Amino acid sequence: MRRDCDDLIPYIANELKESERMTFDEHLKNCTLCKKEYQELSQAWHALPFDYTEIEVPESLKGEVLEYVFDHKTKSGMETFMSKMSKLAMMLKSHFTPVSTSIVTVLLIVIIGLGIANVQEKNRHAENIPIEILTAIPLKAVNQSHSGTNGIAYIVQQGSEKNLVVQVHKLPGVEGSQVYQVWLLKNGTRENSGIFKPDENGSGILTYQLAEGQTFDQIGITVEPDANSSQPRGEKIAGS
Repeated sequence: MRRDCDDLIPYIANELKESERMTFDEHLKNCTLCKKEYQELSQAWHALPFDYTEIEVPESLKGEVLEYVFDHKTKSGMETFMSKMSKLAMMLKSHFTPVSTSIVTVLLIVIIGLGIANVQEKNRHAENIPIEILTAIPLKAVNQSHSGTNGIAYIVQQGSEKNLVVQVHKLPGVEGSQVYQVWLLKNGTRENSGIFKPDENGSGILTYQLAEGQTFDQIGITVEPDANSSQPRGEKIAGS
């Protein structure tokens, strides 16, 4: 594509100066490729604000785009965003003509940029909301063989979100696949609230997001043979 052809997208978007537009008008009369691209894109470009929701993107293309944008399990952890976008552009060429590829790539960059900005704005907003401790619940060993074990659980709130934060110290060490598991007891029913492993000093921490309106009567901490317990299978070490 010659240099003059590069002005097709600004021409469709009405972003050229008057002199540049007149020059491209002359170019358009004689360029077969630009004529074809202009016929394909101009109507769709100007109709985007009104009927874009009716355009059905092929499922195969959706999957490929999402894979490039959201796949964090890349072969190289150092792969940059621009190299990903370059690969994405190459993939799009198999679905669109060159100018269409440029438009789709630019639109994707804008959409991704807006998404990142939205997430960053939410994070900044969350940072400005203070964390309030609603309740502090002491934790202690349940038998004399682990009398040094102790801890505390906090119910904290940030905005509309509530979390349970459990901190325990001087826990017996675990071996192999063993883990500590936290249980919330309500009306005789135990609910799994997550697992953790203590450090070499026997200290462990766990954070669990509470569902809206969720309450409990007691907290129990057991040592489990593995991470697959739906109900306690091991010894209870500490609790409220």
